[in-house]
Amino acid sequence: MKLSFKKRIALYNLTAIASLTAIAFVAIYAVVYYTSYQHLDNDIATEKEEVFNNLDWKGNDILMNKMPEWEEAEHKQLEVNPTFLQIVDLNEHTIFKSANLQENHFLFNPNIEKTTFYNSIINKQRIRQGQFPIFNENNKIIGHLTIGVSQQESFNVLHNLLLVLCLTYVIMLGTLYAIISFVASKAIAPVNELIHIASKINETNINSRLPLPENEDEIHKLATTINELLNRLDYSIHQQKQFTADASHEMHTPLTAIKGTIEVLLRRKRTPEQYESKMKEVLVQTDRLSHLFDQLLQLARLESNIILAKKENIVLKDIVEKIINTHHTSINNNNNKVQVSIPQNCIVKADAGLLERILNNLIINAIKYNHPNGNIFCEWNDKSKSLTIKDEGIGISKKQLPYLFNRFFRADNSRSSHISGNGLGLSIVKRLCDLQNIKITIESIENKGSSFIITFTS
Repeated sequence: MKLSFKKRIALYNLTAIASLTAIAFVAIYAVVYYTSYQHLDNDIATEKEEVFNNLDWKGNDILMNKMPEWEEAEHKQLEVNPTFLQIVDLNEHTIFKSANLQENHFLFNPNIEKTTFYNSIINKQRIRQGQFPIFNENNKIIGHLTIGVSQQESFNVLHNLLLVLCLTYVIMLGTLYAIISFVASKAIAPVNELIHIASKINETNINSRLPLPENEDEIHKLATTINELLNRLDYSIHQQKQFTADASHEMHTPLTAIKGTIEVLLRRKRTPEQYESKMKEVLVQTDRLSHLFDQLLQLARLESNIILAKKENIVLKDIVEKIINTHHTSINNNNNKVQVSIPQNCIVKADAGLLERILNNLIINAIKYNHPNGNIFCEWNDKSKSLTIKDEGIGISKKQLPYLFNRFFRADNSRSSHISGNGLGLSIVKRLCDLQNIKITIESIENKGSSFIITFTS
């Protein structure tokens, strides 16, 4: 339906009102119609009682007594409120008819066995008729009495009422449509204002917000919802810009080092040992760049929902000890001690590959940011179903904790200590946890160490 919102509101309201009004008008017409014809039928029934009181019969013959009823003016006149009488026998011979019928005859149904009312026309005049079977003493039908009265007055009343109702209905609907359209225009004016303002918002002024109406109604909720959406978009655009800047910076450093090393080699001839030394430097920077690309690819796959978690029962202690053995050399070089307090029968439900990547990142961080001779603790809490990986390293300040899982974020103390890294590891850990409905939290005290707590849900 290609109608504006205002026209749809007006149309729907008009349809509802038109339906209710039509029902009311039909009910009014039906009541008047029933009342009018009921009044005529009652008059006919009264007349029938007076006629029947002056009839007699003998066998199958109908006997008529001389009575004032037959001489009443209503049975003679034709123009003003006439009453017509007709009596026929079983052979359809007319025994009596009132003078006002003149040469006319009432049509009747000889098979009728009970009182029946219907409409007819005599001399272009609308008549309401009642046909009554006449029974003898043996309860046998021996003829029929037909009484008719003019229904012209009732017809005129009903006809005029119908015209008035139809004309009123049409005029009322036209007026209502104009009123409802005007009211709808006023009602959606705030929406049009929101549309006008929202249409001016683009990437250059994404920080603009829609004004909130004074009344806290649906339009207020709509404006609030749009503002919240703009907040999310603003944050997302800011994150993308920040990501682009951070990624460019992280890639620029190794690329600059590689370029500088090659330029130094090209200035003059070097000894084989010098070439070998410089190539090792290039290889280190290339590995750093390759690792950055791998992590960016992991983030892209996680954020595009390509990776699906396949949960299974995993013996937690086995996977932790496997990762510790993998980094045995780094642990020894830093003279760290690892203490694993995980029961052998501890079973968690997770994706084995994804969980190994989570724990690998956390244990690498515990080694990387730990002090020499520091301890690393891997402790299981059966009550909370959580694993804590704790180190005794440089820690993180409270003001930096909320940003720890942001992409490319590195705490100031980790930057100043010349520790390798690009700030993507914990971002990947957070998304891997979210993918498996695993909750991860951090507690840290600067220069005393950090604790990463991962809580498993069923």
